[in-house]
Amino acid sequence: MIDPKSVAAVRTLAQLGSFRAAAEAEATSQASFSRRVARAEAYVGLPLFERRHKGVVLTAAGREFLALLQDLEGAEGQFCTGVARLRDTGGGRLTIGAGPLTTRAIVVPVLKSLLEALPKAHVRILVRANDEPVNALRSGTVDIAICDLTHTANLSDLELHTIQKRTASFWARPQHPIHTHGTVPVADIFRDVLVSPFLHKHWRSTAARLLGGDAEAWRLAERLPQIECDDLALLTDLAAQQDVICPGMEETAAEHEATGLLQKIEIADTLTWNICAARRKGVSFPALDLSWKALIEHFGAEGQDS
Repeated sequence: MIDPKSVAAVRTLAQLGSFRAAAEAEATSQASFSRRVARAEAYVGLPLFERRHKGVVLTAAGREFLALLQDLEGAEGQFCTGVARLRDTGGGRLTIGAGPLTTRAIVVPVLKSLLEALPKAHVRILVRANDEPVNALRSGTVDIAICDLTHTANLSDLELHTIQKRTASFWARPQHPIHTHGTVPVADIFRDVLVSPFLHKHWRSTAARLLGGDAEAWRLAERLPQIECDDLALLTDLAAQQDVICPGMEETAAEHEATGLLQKIEIADTLTWNICAARRKGVSFPALDLSWKALIEHFGAEGQDS
């Protein structure tokens, strides 16, 4: 690596254009200053300055070298910032990939535990239903995935914890006509205006089966939902104002239910979400380990590690 005195000499000479003036500015002799510039040029392997009768000017290589030095300073600044953050957080930004239905029920208590143990933890939450969580884990895009992994094949390279088996529920505002029918089959919900996060193939297959399993049932299932959004808060707000049906869990609709804006639909069929958490085997840093520990402690009674 080039020594700092040579870097300073190149910068000062480029600014002042005179060996004498630059040496004075660096508080050294001209001979010593010239050796510093020579070391920089030897390091690059090209002349950085064009010597003229009345001073020096940067060569094309010299201009590019100064630009590279500026890039280096920026990288060093990022490095120092990163090291400072490393000291504060205990190492590593934790990225959690979560399905929309899990954020309140599972992610919030995990984050609460993490921040109590590591107040300066740096965390990013990616709430997505349509990205394949296993691929995101294996590529390193996320560190923990919390979602329905039951129907994902080949999990042998991942550490898996089954968090909860939760019964799917559906919600609509009290004025919605579906409430007048008492207990209804889930097929009626799929035939109504459904708003939901992205539906994976498994859930489309389930919908098609409940709708009768014929070609028309598959056509209807492929068109579900009518409004698709991974922001579940948006969907519950919409369901509280319009005659649409939104899936969720008790935590999802708790606020709107408490104020009378949403009412749970009584359904005849039982649909289950098998909510799991997964992490890559052999990957470890404090925020990840603490969050995983919180998952096990909060949901260990129903979960099983593999």
